[in-house]
This record gives sequence, structure tokens and C-alpha cells, in this order.
Amino acid sequence: MKRIKPFAPVLAVCLIAATILAGCAEPNQAQGKTVVKFWYTWQGAEAEQMEKLIDEFNSSQDKIQVEGLSQGDLQKQLTAIVGGNPPDLAVHYDENRLASWANKGAMQPLDPYIEKDNYDLSDFLPGALEAVQYEGKTYGLPLGMNTWMLYYNEDLLKEAGLDGPPETIQELKEYSEKLDKTDAKGRLERLGLCTGAHQQYIWMYSFEGKMWDPKDKKVTPTDPGFRSSVELVADNWKRHGAQNMDRFQSGFGKYDSPQNPFFIGKCAMTIDGEWLATHIDRFAPNLNYGIAPIPHDEKHPEAKKVGYMNVNLLYIPKGAKNPDAAWEFLKWLTAKEQMLKFDVALGNLAPRKSAVDDPAFDKVPGFDRFAKYAKEHELKPLPSLPFKEEYLNEIQKQMDQILRGKISLDEGMRKIAEKIQPIADKTMK
Repeated sequence: MKRIKPFAPVLAVCLIAATILAGCAEPNQAQGKTVVKFWYTWQGAEAEQMEKLIDEFNSSQDKIQVEGLSQGDLQKQLTAIVGGNPPDLAVHYDENRLASWANKGAMQPLDPYIEKDNYDLSDFLPGALEAVQYEGKTYGLPLGMNTWMLYYNEDLLKEAGLDGPPETIQELKEYSEKLDKTDAKGRLERLGLCTGAHQQYIWMYSFEGKMWDPKDKKVTPTDPGFRSSVELVADNWKRHGAQNMDRFQSGFGKYDSPQNPFFIGKCAMTIDGEWLATHIDRFAPNLNYGIAPIPHDEKHPEAKKVGYMNVNLLYIPKGAKNPDAAWEFLKWLTAKEQMLKFDVALGNLAPRKSAVDDPAFDKVPGFDRFAKYAKEHELKPLPSLPFKEEYLNEIQKQMDQILRGKISLDEGMRKIAEKIQPIADKTMK
């Protein structure tokens, strides 16, 4: 009989114990580094650019290892937070849910880190900073921002005898009607202005409008300026009829393709973001177009210098296992150098004052006009409200009814207030 060596059982126990210990090791530790689980919303080429930055950060130091994951489902983010297993750092497409999530405690305020590191927020554009704050606290930092301007087809304007882009809403309406084109049966062949059925809040600041009264804590869809922005969009539909508009728009091609309606002259003017110029450069390089500030109501000359903007944002979820390390990566990623690399690659505007018109953007189509617009205008996000999603959804719901003539504009605005104010009263106690 083969004799078992006396230390064999001890070794076996040690091996088992080591195996158990390895299996129970802290999951957020790797090779002596603190692991930061990072869920971002970008995909495809944009995700590849983010991974390049993650690799650069990981190579730049030996204490933190960031592990990125493209995860665009915000509901999954919230489920992970509620379930106690969130990432250490995550991204939202825009700021529309920030107040709601902050109000629920799903986002950690960054103020303790900002104070501890004496982190300078003054380089962020005021609107970009306002977008990531709620009730005096900062819940995220923006990496990119968007704003909207008026794109116009110079050849079609010239053909209609129009000299240069409209500067006021009143001129815009005249241009729009002159540029509309219908066939002998009245069917639309071209829209002078494609307003976007769900973009009325982009026009709101052109009328000095507002959708929230912070003093009285009241929703204000009946505010004259907000009402005028809805009316501007509704006028197109009223002039041509819902059936005609639906038929015409159903023939629109894919947005990011050569069949984009603005690229092929179905829309003589449209409002869109800075990224559209890059699409034109790619899909319609021979299009003769211009970019101008969004027109303002001549009754409100002060609105000439105001515009709408939004931001993406990075935040540390409640329950993050390594918030300190996440903050270190967040600081690094939103510094000017990294911000420029990412925003130039994606064609987004940079939310830092020192970066928004950096020469790094010189080769990005149309960026000089958007950068000038961002620096010379007071760009404002929508108000930070914990019920903003419900508010915007209700606006769209009533907007559809108004555009199709099922209810009047005033009835629609009243219904919005009746639905949302009780939610505001409950949420903003």
C-alpha cells in the first residue's frame, strides 16, 4: 500500500482554502488596483473612442483600473442601483432625468469631492453647469453638449428671392410660406421650415418663454412665450392639414443618410444640432447651405442672445463600491485635454469655456459657427425638475392632439397644466 505523505492533507486543505479565498476575493480589486466599473451610453465608433480614453487612463497610473461597458439602457442603470449592484460611474444621454434621480437618491452629490479637491467648476459654461445641478447640489459633470441653430438651403432661398437667413420669427414665417411648395392638388412637395413636431421647447427661448415658475412652483404651459413656441410648430400643420403633413413626412428618408429631407431639398430650412454639418459633409457634400442663429421674436429683442442647449453627464450612482476611484477617473475624463479628444471625435460641442472654440475643432464641419453661437449667446437648458420626464411626455401627448386638430392649442396647454401641476405639488413639497 502506498503511504500517504503526512503533509498531503494539509496541502489539500490549503489548496481548497486558497481556492475559496480566491473565489471570495473583493471583486473590485484586480492586481492591486481598484477597479472602476463604468457604464457608458455610447455605441459603435463612439464607444471605441471612449475605450481609447479608458486605455489611456489605465496606462497613465497604477492604482485604478477602469472597466468600460457600453450600456445604453437607463432603466437597467436604475434597476442596478435599486438592486444594490450599480456601476461605480455611469452616463446619461442628457440631463432630463437628473433631478428625478437625484430626488430619489439614485445619484450621489459630487460636492464633497469638489470641496475636498478644490475642483474648479468656473471653466464650465454656465448653462452646462446648471444642467447638472439640482437644488444647489452638483450631481454630475458634462463631457459634451449640444445646441441647435437654423440650417438653410442657400439655393432654395435665392430661388425664392430671399436674401440671407431670417433673423426674426416674423421673417421666419414669411420665408417659410414663400418656400413651401405644393403640387396642383395642394399636396406638399417641400416645407419651407421643418420645425420638428416635438421641438417646441427649442423655440421657447426665442419668445422669452418659460415652462416653470420657480417662485410659485407652478408649471407654465400657458405662458405666452411657451404658447407661442407651440403655435409656431402648429401653424405649419394648420396651414397644410394633418393628413397632408403626415403623407409628406412619411416619405422622409433616414436621418443619417443621403435621403435626409434637408439634404434633398424637401425641407428648405430646419433646426438641428452641430452634428448635422458632419452628416452633410458625409452624405451631401455638394449641398449649398448656411447656418444661422435661431430667429427670435422681434417683440422680445433680448431673446436674440438666448438659445437652448443640453448636455450628456457622468455621475456616481448611489451604492457605488468605489466612488473615490470613480471620482478620480471622472476628473481626468472631463479635463480639457480628454474632453477635446472625445468631443472632436464625436462632433459634440465642449462644455468648457476654454475648450468650446479650441483650434482642435477647426476641421469639424460647421463648428466655427456653433462655437461662436455658444460663446456669444446665453445657452440655457430646460429647468431642472424631478417630474420633467412626465412634463415633456405630456407636452408631446397634447402636442400630437393639437397638430391633428383634435383639440385647440389653449385646451392642450390647459390639459398639460391640469395633469402636471398635481405631480409638481406632490414632488416639490
